[in-house]
Amino acid sequence: MTTEIWLDTDPGFDDWMAWALLQAEPGLRLVGVSVVAGNAPLRHTLANALCIQALHGWTQPVHAGCERPLVQAPVTAQDVLGETALATTGRALPPAQAQPAAGHGVQALIDAARVRPGRLTVLALGPLTNLATAFEAAPDLPGLLQAIVLMGGSTDRGNTTAVAEFNIHADPEAAARVFAAGVPLVMFGLNVCRQVLVGQEHVRAVRALGTERAELFADHLDAYVGIARRRGATHMAVYDPTPVAWLARPALFTLEPAHLDVELEGRLTRGMTVCEFRVPTRARPNARVAMAADGPAVMAWALQGLARALA
Repeated sequence: MTTEIWLDTDPGFDDWMAWALLQAEPGLRLVGVSVVAGNAPLRHTLANALCIQALHGWTQPVHAGCERPLVQAPVTAQDVLGETALATTGRALPPAQAQPAAGHGVQALIDAARVRPGRLTVLALGPLTNLATAFEAAPDLPGLLQAIVLMGGSTDRGNTTAVAEFNIHADPEAAARVFAAGVPLVMFGLNVCRQVLVGQEHVRAVRALGTERAELFADHLDAYVGIARRRGATHMAVYDPTPVAWLARPALFTLEPAHLDVELEGRLTRGMTVCEFRVPTRARPNARVAMAADGPAVMAWALQGLARALA
């Protein structure tokens, strides 16, 4: 059975990789895309999304979404990912002539769910602002979604603060609203994404595909691995593609039930995902949390998908 997917994203290179793998997987069908501010301001993430779409010739509608968090001032990952969040060691993505699809991304998500009641899974790869805003605008939406599969949070260390992961830290109020909405959640946090690693051997494998798209993608993948090189490491964690791998190959992962919440008040812990695994004795589970991944097998699957997506 085909799983119908709504992609909510803030491209970002790893968003591009996740999107390409989603498009390449026969059992997954993308029906639409909403873009949110996150890795960079919305003007950059939206432009990136349109450039990625144009490069591949994908036809699903891409909608502009929310440009700032619900409450706090905007934060970005431009200090790590570059001004546009799509750093490259070679060529940049060609500019796109296309404009975003008509209508706000929040309303587009609501409309897509209403015509597919119980069948639509949201794959959330950025801050959860669009989803939280959609739940506020359409109280029936949580009951219409099959699940939310999100890249965000962590069961242990953070990457933006000692305990907070970027996507949750960028809009913790939105995350709190989404976690409490009653939609089945599947969380892929830093703890499991750090078990899936990409390095120069993968850059070489992509470049060896020999197509123009592959060369362009390899230049950006090399810059992404360069984040690890700057930190004295050889391999970089694979974030946004990891939940796509689970959607396609769930046997490669181990998940555990938990009650998922987010800290909003702590001076040192704001944006921390709090995972209560003592269920059902201490809390009612509202999520499944990814705990373990077969990293080499995930990357082998990813290279196969990229070969199709970059042809």
